[in-house]
Order: sequence, then structure tokens, then C-alpha cells
Amino acid sequence: MNITLTNLTEDSELKVANAGGISHDNHIESLEEARELNEKLISWGHMSPIEFGVAGFKVEDASRSFLAQITRHRMASFMVKSQRYVNHSDMNVVLPESIEEWLEEDSVNRDTFDQIFNGTKWMYDKMVEDGVPKEDARFMLPIGTATDIYIQTNFREWRHIIKLRGTPEAQWEIREFANEVLDVLYNKAPSIFEDLYEQKRK
Repeated sequence: MNITLTNLTEDSELKVANAGGISHDNHIESLEEARELNEKLISWGHMSPIEFGVAGFKVEDASRSFLAQITRHRMASFMVKSQRYVNHSDMNVVLPESIEEWLEEDSVNRDTFDQIFNGTKWMYDKMVEDGVPKEDARFMLPIGTATDIYIQTNFREWRHIIKLRGTPEAQWEIREFANEVLDVLYNKAPSIFEDLYEQKRK
């Protein structure tokens, strides 16, 4: 999986702080003041101002399993590489480390896997070549089929995603995603994400 930050609210920490400060007619001008207020807002559980920061990412080579999990977060916006319109003859598959290790243990396992995977690709290509619509031929593709996704949401929802999906209990692929997003956002807006970052380091 490759994760790239595509957009971020400019001066996001200042904008969040000024959103939080308007209720008391406070105008925050310095980054130092903004960070101090943002940390207080989070400690108070006053999360509405956090929504005034937004970040978007492009995620490449994630599995359709990952897609099924991340799109449950309905406050986010998603655009996904279509299996209906895009030909997937050159599809890649995302494999968990446990399966990779299992395949390495026994050449018979590897040969069988390769036969099934190559057979699936052949069947998909044959269906499309014979006029089966791609939207129907995609039913042959495994849940590990790699795809590309754009994801965008506000900082409050990113905090929710990170808190829910960055834990040891989360599935490995979405956990790696959540923790990498946290690293990026902490570097860009530390006062919004520092508490989560510190929790992860413990």
C-alpha cells in the first residue's frame, strides 16, 4: 500500500483554533496560541472546531477488503478505481504476511496458488474478450484484488478513524493505513493529533 497526502487545509491549526475561539470572540493570530487552544479543545472534548481542518489522501494498491472496511466511515468522501469500467487484466493481489509465509513453506502450496490465481486472471480476460460486461466479469476477482482510492474527510473524522482502526485489534491492512495517516497528520498539524501520536508510541 502506498499512501500520499493530496490536500490539506492551509494553516489548518490556526483555522481550527479560530473556529474554536469565535464563541468567545477570540481571534488567534500566532501558531503558538493556536496550538495551545487546540490542545485545550481536545482535552475538553470540544470537537466541533476540529472539523474545520480537512485532509485528503490517495491510497494505491489497497485490497478490496480494505475498501469494504474504510468505506464504513460515512463522514469521509471516497473515489475508487472502478471495476465496472476499468479493465483489470493486469490485476495485482494484496496478500497478508501469513499467506505469504504459508506459500513459502511448501512449493505445492505455491504452485496451487499460482495456478488458481493465473486461472482466475485468464477467466476474467476470456469473459471480457467474449463480451461479458466488465461489471459482471469482476465477480471472478478475489477480495485481495488491489485498487486505488481517494479519501478525504475532516480532522475530527480522521481522529475517529485513527482511534478505531489504529489499534492492535484492527485488521492489519487498515491498521497500517491508520497509523501512517496519523504520522502524516501529526507532522502537519501536531496540536490536533499529538495525543493520538503519543498513545501510539506507548
